[in-house]
Amino acid sequence: RAVAEAASPALPTMRVQFIGALLLALLAASATARLQSNVNLLSGGAHQLFQKQSLEFSLCGICTQFMSQGINQLLNAILQIGVVGGCGELCQVAFPTHPTEDKVCNLLCDGVGITSFIKLLDKFGKDIDVIFFCEELHACPVHDGGVVKIDKMVVSPPSGPQGTEFDIDVSFTVVNQTGTGEIAVDVMPPQSEAFGDGEINEGFKPGQYSVKFQLQTQPTEQEAFEPGTYKVDFAMCEGQCGAPYPHTALLATAGANFTITPQ
Repeated sequence: RAVAEAASPALPTMRVQFIGALLLALLAASATARLQSNVNLLSGGAHQLFQKQSLEFSLCGICTQFMSQGINQLLNAILQIGVVGGCGELCQVAFPTHPTEDKVCNLLCDGVGITSFIKLLDKFGKDIDVIFFCEELHACPVHDGGVVKIDKMVVSPPSGPQGTEFDIDVSFTVVNQTGTGEIAVDVMPPQSEAFGDGEINEGFKPGQYSVKFQLQTQPTEQEAFEPGTYKVDFAMCEGQCGAPYPHTALLATAGANFTITPQ
């Protein structure tokens, strides 16, 4: 998952460049999402939610991306070592041929110390919620009490044949600052299994925003995009949507439909 523009103070220049380069490398190895999107602050300058080229990434973005892809290596390293002497030993064993990942591992581990890092891995690693985990590492900001109101959700065009690109536009107002969380979109076809995507953000300051998702409905092996009515659900969450951990809440939901017509 790509991550929102940093809401926390900027990291030192060298660290920002290092972190940005790593995230670009991690993103290059991930699968392309079916839903593409961005979000704009209506009252002022554009804020792109899902950055993929800028080097201005925060430690929160690196943490969530790194933990989602490196958790198995870390758990295996703990089993392999047994008694871990320090962050350097753990990270070297977990990523022996990946020096960049080794450095990020050390950066996150050193932030809380090896004892706390291993305790968190033992307690939450097997079913990891990367947002909560990175909040526990003090890498992602926490702002409980966020309030969001959905102003409008529209899918356009409302109907079209297979291959149509549907725009899913959502406008929302942030009343109280939100913390690190997730924007999730689920699409329910008339017959096939539902699919969707979730994107992590570091929270939104009070203001009015609009987000646009673009869904390309050209049939693939994964999705036939058969004719019929499709339901679209949108959710904004504090933390990961549906997670049972602290600093997690459903902030707002909305729904809409579109129709794929027969050829």
